[in-house]
Amino acid sequence: MFIAPRPEIADDPLFAVRLALLPTLGFCIGMILQSPMAMLFPIMMFSLTAGNRKAFDIRRVLGAPVAFSAMLWLMSVPVALLNQMPATLITVMAAVYFFGFYLIQVTGSAMGMLFIVSAALMSIMGLGSYDAMTYMRSEMTKAVLCVAIFAPLLYFLLPVKTTVMNVDEYVPSEQHGRVTRALIRAGIMTVFSLYLYTILDFGNVMLAVAGMFVLVFSTRDEVWRELGQRSFSATLGGTLSLLVLGALTLSGHLVVLLSLTFLIVLWLANKMIVGRFNPMVYQDAASIMISLIGSALASSDPTFAFLQRAGLTLIGATIAAISVNLLDTLLVSRHREIGI
Repeated sequence: MFIAPRPEIADDPLFAVRLALLPTLGFCIGMILQSPMAMLFPIMMFSLTAGNRKAFDIRRVLGAPVAFSAMLWLMSVPVALLNQMPATLITVMAAVYFFGFYLIQVTGSAMGMLFIVSAALMSIMGLGSYDAMTYMRSEMTKAVLCVAIFAPLLYFLLPVKTTVMNVDEYVPSEQHGRVTRALIRAGIMTVFSLYLYTILDFGNVMLAVAGMFVLVFSTRDEVWRELGQRSFSATLGGTLSLLVLGALTLSGHLVVLLSLTFLIVLWLANKMIVGRFNPMVYQDAASIMISLIGSALASSDPTFAFLQRAGLTLIGATIAAISVNLLDTLLVSRHREIGI
């Protein structure tokens, strides 16, 4: 799947500042709206803009929020129609997962991931409570709307230096075995979704996203590389979140939360530019840190919130990587000659 290249300081010297301001604003907005899922606002405002590169492109800045919001509403339709028939709903979601993974294999773009993430979020919540699903959809739509409003505003206030538009270069996977690889990943994703349904509640449903990305990569080498990156990102993001939460126990003022969030995301965003690791490592660490802080603030036990998030990320990613590796080895090579 396509991964955004490393941002360049010559193109966008204010990249880190802009990216750090978005989740800070997100925390403020979530608290002002008194949302019980306030962590959605900083997570969405960071995640949907962190992949932007080079010059301001209104289609890209608005496209991701609009596409994600539309996909949430689209995927909520089968959940609304089939939530009283769990077996049928699970079958439909498995078909959606297959389509998403196959789309990634064929095009190399992240569009398929929108199908997978939105379908997983809506189905996990819908299986437990239709009302909870509709409320989460509403809150996520509000968060996405905030991205569409504040991201262009920050680009206007903190403009980029280059006038060159970024052009994504998508690389499809190897042609043979695409159907088989998509089936393998869809099957594992379906089992993973059912597992998440049994352990997640309304407050920490964003954990569902943590183990998904390791499934999208095409080759076994990429799966293991992604597993290593996810493990390091979870550890780094979790450690930073504990530092913030520790500071809040000493001084529980809002300004402390906002200041530390801004400074740490600023540091991680700068590392996306100059760090020794892949920029996605630092981007994922920031997402995990923001998610953990938001979940912990809504929880009576911040330590448990961290252990739950980091533990599920590592365990889920490890099991997914092993399963994909094993099944790819057993099944994909057998279909090499017939091209499926």
